[in-house]
Amino acid sequence: MKRLESDARRLAVALLAGRFEKEAMFLRAMPLVFGSTTWLKRLVNQLLKRFGDQRPRRRELVILLMHSRSLANASETEDFRIQAYGQPAEFLPSPGPFENIGVLQLRSVGEIGEWLGLDENELSWFADRRQLERISPDGPLRHYRYYWKLKRHGKCRLIEAPKYRLRALQRKLLYEILNQIPVHEAAHGFRKARSAASHAAPHVGKAVVLKMDLEDFFPSIAPARLVRILMHVGYAEDVAEILTSLSCNHVPSDVFASFPHLDDWSQKRRAQQLYCRPHFPQGSPTSPTIANVCAFRLDSRLAGLARSANAVYTRYADDLLFSGDEKFARSIDRFRTSVAVIAAEEGFTVNHHKTRVMKRSVRQEAVGLVLNEKLNTRRDEFDRLKAILHRCVLRGPSAVNDGRHTDFRSHLRGRIQYIAQSNASRLTKLTRLFEQIDWPTDELETD
Repeated sequence: MKRLESDARRLAVALLAGRFEKEAMFLRAMPLVFGSTTWLKRLVNQLLKRFGDQRPRRRELVILLMHSRSLANASETEDFRIQAYGQPAEFLPSPGPFENIGVLQLRSVGEIGEWLGLDENELSWFADRRQLERISPDGPLRHYRYYWKLKRHGKCRLIEAPKYRLRALQRKLLYEILNQIPVHEAAHGFRKARSAASHAAPHVGKAVVLKMDLEDFFPSIAPARLVRILMHVGYAEDVAEILTSLSCNHVPSDVFASFPHLDDWSQKRRAQQLYCRPHFPQGSPTSPTIANVCAFRLDSRLAGLARSANAVYTRYADDLLFSGDEKFARSIDRFRTSVAVIAAEEGFTVNHHKTRVMKRSVRQEAVGLVLNEKLNTRRDEFDRLKAILHRCVLRGPSAVNDGRHTDFRSHLRGRIQYIAQSNASRLTKLTRLFEQIDWPTDELETD
């Protein structure tokens, strides 16, 4: 059995090193086989019938080879053996949207190290292939800093912020590879030239707006999904696994000792299920783009569902928005059930407590913007920010901030820009107040 498994692994490497086509596979594998090769063409035909022209995962292929009667019979002869394949796998994009996208081509794990300026041991450490982060004590050997953030309704979210060196590697991965992978047009979060306003604009003035929310968006995405997408982009499996591992994390068990709701066992158990397995951490620069990439099929299916109901669909991170006419309003209950089913089939969970059906007779609101007649921020949000700015003018920003924001100036400017994206006249009023604030001389801008 050990010899058969070894032969199957060597043969799988050769078969997966290039195009998954009959002639190409046979030509790569035949020089490695000592002994009869009459069984090889029959085996290749069986593989193509099982997998089509898409390169499968190596584990799937090895299992199939080990159960192949053709290979088993051939390996029983005394002079039979299979040599190791010595060439790096080809970069082969799948036909369709992943062709000619200009992504950086890497053919081996060694080329990843050269690209990132890391030797083999450093690359293995940063990719955490041995899951050492999970058992490392708090200190310099950990790649992430952890803290719990309380959400509304008493729930918690774990923020996992990568340290400087890993964050630099993740940004390089983001800019040169992940940002080149196409995402669905319905996705508006974390994209250049897209915003909360562009997400909400298609839903202005509609008869009914349906707002739904995906629970635990980032950590619920299985890393295997990104591996498969990177293989479609063209990377060999071992390359795709390393690139994925650079953006994954395994949370140390002692982090849960500081869980804010130790008495809430259901919350703690849910957190452990999410964070004690490989996942994409909230706080990593790559996670938002990875989420968009991995939600492509979800977006495609929900956009198709919306079109069939004469509705419009957009997504901003984990916020789903649908809107339509009176006909759509009459089928809204059946529609929201279909959305939840599709989300579950794609590996996501709808938070039903946050589902809202908003007709014209009520304030239609999403991502902090009002949608009824024109895109606008809520009046109370504008009044609240104007009051804060007015107090800063009268009392000084330090007295108003009271140490809550490390960069209060950038915080206020960001809030002004958020309100201004949907109402230019409010920008003028808020900017006038902002410019009257007497900022301390040691207040540094970080924007």
